[in-house]
Amino acid sequence: MRTRDLLRFVPGLSKLAHALTARERENRLLTEECWRLAGENHRLKARSGARPARTEPGAAPPLPPEVLRLMVAGTGDAEWFLTAGKRAADSLAALLARNGVALEECEAVLDFGCGCGRVLRHLTHLPAALHGCDSNPVGVEWCVEHLPTARFAVNALESSLDYDAGSFDVAYALSVLTHLPQPLQFHWMRELRRVLKPGGLLVVSLHGDALVGKLNRAERADYRAGRLVVRSGELAGTNHCAVFHPPAFVREVLADGFEVLEHAREGAKGNPPQDAWVLRRK
Repeated sequence: MRTRDLLRFVPGLSKLAHALTARERENRLLTEECWRLAGENHRLKARSGARPARTEPGAAPPLPPEVLRLMVAGTGDAEWFLTAGKRAADSLAALLARNGVALEECEAVLDFGCGCGRVLRHLTHLPAALHGCDSNPVGVEWCVEHLPTARFAVNALESSLDYDAGSFDVAYALSVLTHLPQPLQFHWMRELRRVLKPGGLLVVSLHGDALVGKLNRAERADYRAGRLVVRSGELAGTNHCAVFHPPAFVREVLADGFEVLEHAREGAKGNPPQDAWVLRRK
């Protein structure tokens, strides 16, 4: 039982518990409506054939709109969007370098769950062919318009990626699996393995031991037993779905078909306090 559920039985606090539950429900409904409207807007623009203004190659990309930053990052704060995105990009390069891969020497790189380009905008100086994909069509549309040196695609929450097998030297998924229930995680790990070259590296960020204190008693028991903890799995792909990964689960289950090269506790800079995992495709 959650702490909030216990509050219902405490004199004087039951109203607070009901208010918190109502607010959480409102936030969920608002999130669902934002995603519905975003998809509808994307379809209408595609049918109209409208051609929005695009950022010219070589020009600094603008900030995405606040509502788009909020949808994909959980906050509309512009400074956080820029500084955390840069830290994430730098952290990615450092993690790869420690494991024998120079990002500057890669031929093709995939940002899985690219959102509105929070990290990819800081990698456009690379000679690699940069690709990004996401289930948020509006985020992808913004990237197409404003990050012209990379290529982008929309995927469903569960679909095949529109890339040939063995296409990428490196793929990364930062704060993506942290918002997907177990069946979707398994699906996407198989897909990411498929599109990586043999020996290619995958970097993922996950909620680990640093967040155990956020779990209730039952969730902590599951986590310590090595079981995945999933909250609000019905809201997969949004920030309301939160998933916590015990290291044993990652090593023994999630990383099937990969070799674990590094587990950096709280090492996903730009996505604190998430762990960073570096995996090599077998």
